[in-house]
Amino acid sequence: YYAKAFKKDIPQCVDILSDILLNSTIDEEAVQMEKHVILREMEEVERQTEEVIFDRLHTTAFRDSPLGYTILGPEENIRNMTREHILEYINRNYTSDRMVVAAAGDVDHKELTALVEKHFAGLPQPKRSKIILPTEKPFFCGSELLHRNDDMGPTAHVAVGFEGVPWKSP
Repeated sequence: YYAKAFKKDIPQCVDILSDILLNSTIDEEAVQMEKHVILREMEEVERQTEEVIFDRLHTTAFRDSPLGYTILGPEENIRNMTREHILEYINRNYTSDRMVVAAAGDVDHKELTALVEKHFAGLPQPKRSKIILPTEKPFFCGSELLHRNDDMGPTAHVAVGFEGVPWKSP
């Protein structure tokens, strides 16, 4: 969640953000409508050459890893999504230990801290044991993928990916 505001509007901005996070109603009809919107967006993305080629590149380069997943996810996930899935996700993840409020620009830190403490006081504490994240890091696996789609026009589109220099490399 993100908001851009003038300094004088920061209190209202924090209030609105907290209201969205803590008091959203998840209407079943709206969920179904949004699913159709996302499915149409997925169809549109599949017609955009650059989107397709880079999705395929990442899928091939980072097999069996979240880095290889498309940003919209599998169509089946969208079709099977329910209001209950969304509520379960919110209850599990919208907790005080998994949230950060950050601000940049003309912001008074003490004022912002007070606003966050006031408006986010209702944020639930975690109801789960500590999450153990997998220790195995995604790795680049060089490979080749040929994907033919005659609907994309008479030209060929080629992408080449390779492992870059690590962040901590000397």
